[in-house]
Amino acid sequence: MDGKEFTVSEVIDRAGISAHTWVVFVILAFAMIFDGYDFMIVNSTNLFVASTFWPDNPNPGALMGSLTTWGLLGMVLGGAVGGIMSDKIGRKKMLIIAVIFYGLFTLPQAFSPTYEFFCAFRLIAGFGVGSCIPVVTTVFSESIPSKQRGVFITCGMAFMIVGWVLAGLIANAICSNPNAAIPGLTEQVTYLTTNATTKEVTEATMYANWRICYLIGALPIVYGIILIFSMKETAHWYANNGQKEKACERLHEMVAATRHVDVTFDPNLLIIPPKPSKTGPATLFSSKFIIATCAVWATYFVGQFCVYGMNAWIPTWFKGIGYSPSDAVMLQTWNNVAAIASNISVGFISDKVGRKRNLAFSWLLCILAIILCSLFVTPGNMGICIALMLLFGFSLNYAITAVQPIMPESYPTAIRNTGTSWCQAFARFGGSGSSIVLGAIAGLAMFSNADGGTNWSLVVLVLIVPFALGFICTLLFVKETAGKTMDQLAEEEERLGNSDSDGNTRFIIMLIVVLFNFIGCIVLPLAIPGFSKTDYALPIMAIAMLLPFLYFFIFGGAQLAKNKAKTA
Repeated sequence: MDGKEFTVSEVIDRAGISAHTWVVFVILAFAMIFDGYDFMIVNSTNLFVASTFWPDNPNPGALMGSLTTWGLLGMVLGGAVGGIMSDKIGRKKMLIIAVIFYGLFTLPQAFSPTYEFFCAFRLIAGFGVGSCIPVVTTVFSESIPSKQRGVFITCGMAFMIVGWVLAGLIANAICSNPNAAIPGLTEQVTYLTTNATTKEVTEATMYANWRICYLIGALPIVYGIILIFSMKETAHWYANNGQKEKACERLHEMVAATRHVDVTFDPNLLIIPPKPSKTGPATLFSSKFIIATCAVWATYFVGQFCVYGMNAWIPTWFKGIGYSPSDAVMLQTWNNVAAIASNISVGFISDKVGRKRNLAFSWLLCILAIILCSLFVTPGNMGICIALMLLFGFSLNYAITAVQPIMPESYPTAIRNTGTSWCQAFARFGGSGSSIVLGAIAGLAMFSNADGGTNWSLVVLVLIVPFALGFICTLLFVKETAGKTMDQLAEEEERLGNSDSDGNTRFIIMLIVVLFNFIGCIVLPLAIPGFSKTDYALPIMAIAMLLPFLYFFIFGGAQLAKNKAKTA
């Protein structure tokens, strides 16, 4: 160097896109493919898993929705703990642990003798899945030049959707096999099913070939071993943890990969932005970060609720109006195919028009898409249904992916992965509860057809409420971060002079809100038989889902008013 002081962000921005950038991209892309497969395989096989565990129940309802819930709850725990560990032990170590962990504990699910056994290992495997996603997002944000950061984060997330699509294609091919794929493992099952037209309950048989899908889910064990030798720690993490020499070595490797010159960096000239006085999750609720936390927690919660809730029930929706289980899973897969296109495009648009404007537009697009789906999804018209699933999958995944770049850009290095992972962990309460909530709503009398079946065209209109809340929270809380370096974003927060150590009370209140959400949307529907048929079910679930937004409006709004008073 020329003897001038420098920051990690400045060097990365000057180096630009290089061979190093693409190596990071490929490594993280494969991590997301495996991660996406592991999550979506339960949604793509739930019709077949339900027939195995409840052969005498043609309509398991909330119980079938809970197959998705247990993995998401594991992801909540994994995200909460994994984020803190990543900030402590490093991005590389945490990603390797997470990938091997969920591969190892997905394997026993293939041999599940009971619902309880299956759910226990979904819960444990979800711990690793939940730790993986925020680490990937954080590594992208710490490795990519500022101008291209949004594109790489969202394109990287597109590979998670590739995993979703692969899960659907693999599940459809394997589960539809009329013969036993592995005799002795994939046993024959006789189960009750309801005819979508006549509503007559009849017997049918199948082989439990869904078990093969979970054998495939163990492949991340091998990839985790590959990561040990192929992945490297980020310069941001090294610098923030006092390892300036290693940070400079990483910067040297990045520059050499771009310019093919031997440039050295003096560790004594490396400037490290000031760290928060505290680095635990309560810091996210301090005066300095509460607005950013309200922004990403609210919008990602909406996205998770709608994405995971609908993915859990799309096969049931289409099966209920007359499509075969195979066609129903295929329509779900088309929904996820469109998600790949949205994830690729959202980053380019976000870097061009800005994070806030892009996200606000996406919620409006979601409202339009869900109204069209409600009006025009019909039995016996596969072409229209495919087109509507492409539209819905594109718009909804566009919205949730538009939040992804904002998460790591909202927090400094010392708490970046804690902030990202706790946001994702909280949002997964929306996802884990939504599959049960939508299943319970589908059982309410007001959402029934004249013949007693579920009117899914009305059920999906419920999603307009969270979409509208996402739009409002975007306008209120999201700050524009596109094109700014991590150092610039940290400096903007410092200039406001807010405390980073006064978040304990707000954090405790949020934990109480989360507990109420958990009880109202998960515990009660599963613990009380026929909960959705009671008069108090809908009010309890509605309050539990809306209470977090009341929290955001109160505490985020109060801090917004204080910040405006300071800058007036």
